[in-house]
Parts: sequence; structure tokens; C-alpha cells
Amino acid sequence: MKKTPFIAALACGALLLACCGFFAYRCFSLNSRCQNLETEAFQLQENNSKLQEDNSKLDTELTDSTAQLKERESYVAGQKEYISELSEQIDSLTNGEDDGQEETDSASADDSDTDSSSSSDSYPNLYAEGCSPKDTEKIVYLTFDDGPSNLTPQVLDLLDRYNAKATFFVVCKNNEEYAEYLSEIVARGHTLALHSYSHNYHEIYASKDAFLSDYEKVYDWVVENTGYTPSLFRFPGGSNNGSSYVVNSIIDEMEERGFQYFDWNVSSGDGSELTTTSNIIDNICSNVGNVEHPVVLMHDGRGKNATLAALPSVLEYLSDNGYEFRSLDKSVETVHYR
Repeated sequence: MKKTPFIAALACGALLLACCGFFAYRCFSLNSRCQNLETEAFQLQENNSKLQEDNSKLDTELTDSTAQLKERESYVAGQKEYISELSEQIDSLTNGEDDGQEETDSASADDSDTDSSSSSDSYPNLYAEGCSPKDTEKIVYLTFDDGPSNLTPQVLDLLDRYNAKATFFVVCKNNEEYAEYLSEIVARGHTLALHSYSHNYHEIYASKDAFLSDYEKVYDWVVENTGYTPSLFRFPGGSNNGSSYVVNSIIDEMEERGFQYFDWNVSSGDGSELTTTSNIIDNICSNVGNVEHPVVLMHDGRGKNATLAALPSVLEYLSDNGYEFRSLDKSVETVHYR
């Protein structure tokens, strides 16, 4: 009987030791688990930092790619316009060669007609009523699209230096800050004409009404800032843009409203961002003599510094070769692609 309390105490001690060992094991397990969780949390933080860095790099690359894409789109658009201008110029040259051949054949058939049409007419007063000598004046019509801009005053000063008159086909959108130059164009004796409000081909050539809505905006802008009422206009990209049905309906409507449009038969090629100053000089000076009344396309919009740099050489060359610089008006024979 005396052993019973001892055995009970021994059993309790063994149970207590077992419990302590169990709790010690659990504490060790929990401590290990906590350490593992801390390690995993640290790794997750590192991974999260790396993901944030990767996302930042991707955002930067995406922004750069978007900018490059826009630059490429702008470049492609410029190339398309330049190619279109070159095609129109080739067509114009081809027509000029055909006309020249017809004139040569006619001259070969009748030498007396050639003599009478020469500048050294021995009988300058011998003409019947209603008939006069052929116009032997050399006239060139310089035109500037997409202005006004910060370059326009410099263009005007260069034109004044050579007593040259020109025609400015203006665009309103993004050019409002240069509205004061509109009055300066008129004050210096040049022709102020309309080009577009938005210059967005997709919008303005969508329909006749879309075109009229666009042109009413630029028309009001010019009238409000100058009091001058323009009567000439130029299709953005030329009259061969857009569908034939839409453009022909626009032409009929605009002519009915008293407006007259002009394309061009000599292109400077400055619609492309790749065109250099020397290219512009060569494009104009080598082709202006191939047409009877050259209407030269140039631009005085933003960024056309190559055109501004080429203008003195162009004016010098044309002046030295006897050309008179005139601005367009309704009395001038039109140049049309349609």
C-alpha cells in the first residue's frame, strides 16, 4: 500500500515530462515554421520588387515603342504624300512632253507659223482685230501650303527681297497662335487661300458635307482675323485624293459657291521629312521650265526649315532666268488633276 503513492507520483512525473517534451517539440516545430514563413515572405518581397522593376521596364519599352510607331506612321504618311507628288509631277512632265511634241510637229508642218510666233516678230503691229501676239512672259506661281507658322514671316521677308508675290493655302487647326500672320500675308500683296481646317484626309473626304463643314471653319477663321474673303482653295494632298464621286461632288458644290481650286504642276518634294534643301532646289529649278505656267508646291508649316533654307536659291535662280513671280487669282489658268 505504501508503494501506491510513489507509483502515482512517478506516473504524474512521467506524464509531466511527456507533456513538456510534446510542448517543446511543438515550439520547435512552430519556430521552424515561422523561420520558413519569414524566408518565404522575404523571397516574395524580392520577387515583388523584381516584378515591379520588370513592369516599369515594360512600361518604358511600351512607351518607347509607341513613340517609335508614331514616328514610323508619320514617316510613312510623309513618304506616301511625297510619292503622290512625284507621280503627279511625272504625269505633268509627260503631258508637257506630249504637248511639246505636238508643237514641234505643227512647227515642222508650217515654218511661217514658227516665224510669226517668235519673239523677234518683224511685224509686231500686223494683227487683225481680236488677235494679239502670244504671251511670251515667263511667269511662275509660288504656293505655300499648311501655314501659317513661325516660318511664315521669314518667308514673307524673302519674297519681299525679290519683289515676289505668292499664294498661301492656310490651315487653321494647330495654327491659331499664328493668326496675326494672315493679315500680314494680305498686307504684303499676296493671295490668301484656303487649304483645310484639320488637314485630316479621313475626315474631310468622308463626304461632301464633311468637306464643307471643315472648310467653313477655316473660311470663318480667315474672315474673322483679316476681313478678307478668300475665293481660292486647294485640296489637301491634291484633287486626286478621296473617291472620285465625293471629290467631284465637292468640286461642283464649291464652284457653285464661287470658289476655284488649284493643284500644282511642279513639286518641291518638301512634303517628305527626308527631303533636303538641295533636293528642294533641284526639284524646282530642274522642272519649272518643263511647263508653260508653273505652279510650284511648297510648304511653310512647322518644321519646314529645309524649304526656308532653299527659298533664297530658288528665288535667285528663277529671277536670274527671267521669271516674274505672281500670285494666283481667278483669272489665272487653273491647274487641275481632275
